[in-house]
Amino acid sequence: MIVGGIGIIAGVFGVQAITVQHDLLTAKSELSSLGHYVKSGDSAKIDAVGDNVLKLTRDANSTVRGPLWQMASGIPLVGQNVDAVRRATEATSILAEGALPAGVKLLSSLRIDKMSVSGGGVDLEPIEKAATSLPEINAAFASAKTKLDGVDRASLLPFVDSAIGSLFDVMDQAGPVLKDVQHYLPTLLKVAGADGPRTYMLIFQNNAESRATGGLPAATAIVNVDNGHLKLQEQTSTFTFPRDRQVIFPPEQTQSIYEADTFKGFGNFSRTPNFPTTGEAFAALWHNTTGGELDGVISLDPVVLSHMLEVTGPIKTADGRKLTSDNVVEALLYDAYIRYKGNTNQDAFFSDVAARVFLKLSSGDWDITKMLDQLGASVSEHRLYAWFPREAEQNMAVEMKMDGTMTVDNKKATEVGIYINDAAYSKLEFFMKTSMNVTCDVAKRTVTTSLTIANSVPMTGLTSYQLGIRNKRYQIPREDFVQDIMFSAPPGAEITKMDPEQGDAWDGRRSGVENGHEAQVVRIFVPHEQTRTVSFTVKLPKGQLGPLLARTTPTVTTTPVSIAPTCAPLFTAP
Repeated sequence: MIVGGIGIIAGVFGVQAITVQHDLLTAKSELSSLGHYVKSGDSAKIDAVGDNVLKLTRDANSTVRGPLWQMASGIPLVGQNVDAVRRATEATSILAEGALPAGVKLLSSLRIDKMSVSGGGVDLEPIEKAATSLPEINAAFASAKTKLDGVDRASLLPFVDSAIGSLFDVMDQAGPVLKDVQHYLPTLLKVAGADGPRTYMLIFQNNAESRATGGLPAATAIVNVDNGHLKLQEQTSTFTFPRDRQVIFPPEQTQSIYEADTFKGFGNFSRTPNFPTTGEAFAALWHNTTGGELDGVISLDPVVLSHMLEVTGPIKTADGRKLTSDNVVEALLYDAYIRYKGNTNQDAFFSDVAARVFLKLSSGDWDITKMLDQLGASVSEHRLYAWFPREAEQNMAVEMKMDGTMTVDNKKATEVGIYINDAAYSKLEFFMKTSMNVTCDVAKRTVTTSLTIANSVPMTGLTSYQLGIRNKRYQIPREDFVQDIMFSAPPGAEITKMDPEQGDAWDGRRSGVENGHEAQVVRIFVPHEQTRTVSFTVKLPKGQLGPLLARTTPTVTTTPVSIAPTCAPLFTAP
């Protein structure tokens, strides 16, 4: 009798377990269809999915809260797996009860298929409505997470962990994202002109003529944003603005690092690796020239454009050429100088490409999720920067790692930086490849940072405009790189050694301090088909140091960065 009774109980529990599994898998299948309905804007289908999922998860939760599940949770070995399934089901129910109704309301409001507006931009009203649902959703996620916190996944049977693992993944991935969205959305809406018109300057850094944060800012676009509506106001070039008046006045010890025209000339504002300084310089230049105020400065390079075209698809230029993610970098940084003679024609081409990309983006005919992925990649590659004069918006740029700010101490990160500023006035860095290497001596408490530069400039086929203008001064071939290599030490660190110590030209040797970083500059020549390595060694300050952060100039190609394992003992873990 006892054995039979146990068998019956086990059978009932087995049926219940299968029912719970069926309910949860069906709910998961229903949820997977939401993406399609959101894109098509089918609010009725979104509501129906929400109702079905709510019923399924309520049924599953009611089952696992029964006495059989409480009893099974106490059985040795088996119990922890039963308990994990019970907790996961309860967490799913909490999400369905607390987050799903608000989530359905949010998704129904967004109507992604209708968010683009005529003339370019985004309809902000549904986003503002959707934002009201986020606190409720985040509260449900926090409550659900408390149910899962007691589960030790390492002790679960593999098939149990596999069955409920996706829920843990959702909590680990979606939870923080939703928190970030709730945190950033009010500020993003202001950036998008929800509170009134905004004016932004987009600057396009030309990696064929290197600057610390990418390249020569050869062209800009002024974009007006009003309640999500975008309008390309005007496009400018290096010849639009005066270049004989200093626009900002950093400390003298910072100005001493750079050539005298750095904070005068439009094309030299990005010689500093501290992007807020660059942003302030452009804002001051705009004010001095027009009397107007910028609400932000955003910088990108042709590689960012290539990432964006992967999502939007190709564009056609005025002369009928098709620019794709595969050829846009070469078209802008090399072909333009061969095809179009003279600054006027080249600037017209650059402006045409910028305008057509803007139109493509403002059409909204692309996948926003994929675009966010590409922009995230651009940020991680240090190719996309943003500066805002308002504190809350600049803080957001910092948190999103778009600010390009040099560190001011070594608490969160110990930053070493080695940067390239073209000193030849050329467009030769299209043919440059670089690699960065960091090694450490724990006993001496030193860090050595090296940058290796390879020159593959062809000896024929280039225009005079692409070749080095200053090379004649040094009596070297015009195909050779002439570069100012700038090294910035961590705050409090002392530069103890440089190789080469003086560089190849006395007029390029400079030093100073920027944002608390001691800096040294040497000017080197890299001949055709040769490679040069420049190294700097620093003595680290005493005390605990944050994780090592190595920064360098983003180039046409990806720069491999190698940090030796021997460095680990000197720095705290991330």
